[in-house]
Amino acid sequence: MKYVAVVCPRCGRASAARADAKKHQCPYCGTLINIEKAAVIAVGSAKAVREAVVRHNTQAT
Repeated sequence: MKYVAVVCPRCGRASAARADAKKHQCPYCGTLINIEKAAVIAVGSAKAVREAVVRHNTQAT
């Protein structure tokens, strides 16, 4: 299964979602994100996407 790391347009934090999903709710602020319009920072395996999310959120703080 493929995953994507998307950046929330409201809070700027990244989170992982299934690549076949159309929408994803940000676990940090609750914003509903349209994945097709979102800033995607990584695509791939769960491990690769999780690492990208951690890197992004560490840099954002």
